[in-house]
Amino acid sequence: MSLLGIDLGTSGVRVAAYDLAGGEIAAASAGTTLHRPAPGLAELDAEEVMAAVIRLCAEVTASAPVRADPVESLSFAVLGEAVLPVDGAGKALAPAPVSMDRRGETTAACLADVLGNRVVQEITGQPLHPMFAVHKISASAQWPVAAQYQSLGEYVAGQLGARPAVDLTMAARTGAFDVQRRQWSPDILDALGVNATTLAEVVSAGTVVGAVSTEAAAWTGVRAGTPIIAGLHDQAASFVGGGGRAATSCVVSFGSSDCLTVGTASRPIGLDGTGFASYPVRENLWVTLAGTAAGGWALTWLADLVRATGQEWEALYDVSAQAPPGLLVMPYFAGSGTLDNDPDARAAVLGLTLETSRSDLARAFLEASGFEIAKIADALARSGVPPTQAYAVGGGARSVSALQVRADAAGIPLTGVAANASTRGAAMVAGLGIGAFGTVTDVPLPPVGFRAEPRHEHTSWYAAQRATFAATYQTLRPVNQALAAL
Repeated sequence: MSLLGIDLGTSGVRVAAYDLAGGEIAAASAGTTLHRPAPGLAELDAEEVMAAVIRLCAEVTASAPVRADPVESLSFAVLGEAVLPVDGAGKALAPAPVSMDRRGETTAACLADVLGNRVVQEITGQPLHPMFAVHKISASAQWPVAAQYQSLGEYVAGQLGARPAVDLTMAARTGAFDVQRRQWSPDILDALGVNATTLAEVVSAGTVVGAVSTEAAAWTGVRAGTPIIAGLHDQAASFVGGGGRAATSCVVSFGSSDCLTVGTASRPIGLDGTGFASYPVRENLWVTLAGTAAGGWALTWLADLVRATGQEWEALYDVSAQAPPGLLVMPYFAGSGTLDNDPDARAAVLGLTLETSRSDLARAFLEASGFEIAKIADALARSGVPPTQAYAVGGGARSVSALQVRADAAGIPLTGVAANASTRGAAMVAGLGIGAFGTVTDVPLPPVGFRAEPRHEHTSWYAAQRATFAATYQTLRPVNQALAAL
């Protein structure tokens, strides 16, 4: 028996099969194109994503390990906030705007006027923000009339044979779900003019939502009738697959964006008015998280600027300056992320001189990622949800030197996970759906690698830099607001 995880990301798709011990036995991945048809817009082509899923599933199922250990269930890790209109047959009618797409800014501002930020957060468990899917739906009057609005996870699952159903975590990432009552919020939907009948049934992660159709089996190599299991928001999947456990261990994801996720048995109190998102996964498991754009998007921007591609990209951050460079990067290329909840935030590099080198810049960008994680961890502790042992996952956790710089800058020990956490989490949820595991705590822990301890020789320097980082954000805030208004 093997379990198939399908990871739908902003920059690509990854499919992998795992044995019941949680070990990866076969995997394949492919990039997808992020389209930018106009300023402020960023979209994925759902049909391109689906084609990648089919191709990669066929590659994985054709591998010798999977032929010997066939797939018994499959599930998904899904990028949050992306949404698309579909017709009655589940056909995509338009591209899917992703989290960084800004078309929802006006409708988010209208919702703030009607309900207020605190009420929205009390309902949804998350701060009001234009990135959430409901604002994209409300703002997309040019879309064809849709039978339903779906995440890419629902869309792909439907193409494989599932009924329309969205799990609790992805429902939360629409910004229109009442996390306490576990139903679509009539107050939010009415305020934004969105009909509840155009949104899917909501189920817990790990629920069977269908079976692979005969047609999809021919495309993918997955046996017809294989159970399709409701998956997770990618950050929740990384928590499950990366070793996260309620009150025991947290997960820091270094990917296109960075995110710190903790787990609790129930909804934490006292988060209203903060930038944290908190929502249920299954019975007796809630995740609370904050994300930042300080991750891969910012690192890619620098790599593109200095024309570092392929192996040069990795080398740029593997051989970053060995000592703190005396620079300060404000990494807000796509707004501040959810903690400060400031879409007007802008990036800046402070401290440049004629002697500043490429490796100095690379280290400063990695430091900014660490500063953001430290800021999130401090805010969680003040809110009564202190992070525990931290597992580091994602592409940004694979480089020992880059992980060490982040740990130094954050002042937090980070243990690298030697596995793709989000894909692994999706596969483990596939196992939950067929009873291979009873609860999330029964999921096998992932293999771990390098543990980065903050180095004592840099402790005082980075403590001061973290304070300067926080103060600089506040100092630049009115400047950024003025620039955003231009």
